[in-house]
Amino acid sequence: MDYLQDIYFTNLNVVYNAGGFFRCEPTYKWQDENQVFDQNKFYCITEGRCTIVINDKVYDAKAGDWFFIPAFTSHGFNNDKGLFKKFWVHCDFYPNKDIFALANLPYVVKFDLNGNVIKLFDRLIKLSSSDLLADKINVKATLLELFAEYVKLSHPNGVSVKSDSDNRFDDLLRFINENLNENFSNAFLAEKCFLSPNHFIKCFKDLTGQTPASYIKQRKMECAKRMLENTELDISKIAEKVGIYDVSHFCKIFKSFYEKSPKEHRKYYKSTLNG
Repeated sequence: MDYLQDIYFTNLNVVYNAGGFFRCEPTYKWQDENQVFDQNKFYCITEGRCTIVINDKVYDAKAGDWFFIPAFTSHGFNNDKGLFKKFWVHCDFYPNKDIFALANLPYVVKFDLNGNVIKLFDRLIKLSSSDLLADKINVKATLLELFAEYVKLSHPNGVSVKSDSDNRFDDLLRFINENLNENFSNAFLAEKCFLSPNHFIKCFKDLTGQTPASYIKQRKMECAKRMLENTELDISKIAEKVGIYDVSHFCKIFKSFYEKSPKEHRKYYKSTLNG
């Protein structure tokens, strides 16, 4: 996995928006054409048959078929084949990168009706109706587990992440992390990638989930934190090493990240080593 993808999966987040179990009677018309939805969809058919169309390809969907329809993908559906039942989920993946393409996934996989998939969907739907904090955390965990199951069913022999990221951005991120003592403008960084500043900022945020400024600031604070924990350097020297020459400003930024001043963090860290 390359450097940029490593950062992407470190920051990967999934948000459950809605879901449920749907029983579609022959008398009910479940139908739409050329729909484009701004969230990802899971359709997991557990009984009967229906028709699902994705990017003009027609699928005779039946029990044991599990569909993943990425956000903003043209699709349609109808229940012209009579009674059918399915689990459905709408969710978002962040950062806003096409994880469907990144993981090289198909639109549909086959699953075992007596296996783990239905149990996971059932658990997800039940948890989603709870207001308990632990259950809300488990909604996210279960949704990630479901996605991992989809990936495994897509590639039974394992899959490597598709390397479609631009090498220019991989090189740029290495450059930033190796020069945290410097302060670079967006125009300078964009020029290194041969992009206009506005296009660069959009691409950078799509790929990492952060603006260049927020990414650089986070890396500077992470570097400063390591130096506070592993060296005896003065706080002013640490600030200089991450390109911040106003100590009070450095302390303010550090506290906004870690809820302690640099001095308090160093003292707290040392106390944890002794106890």
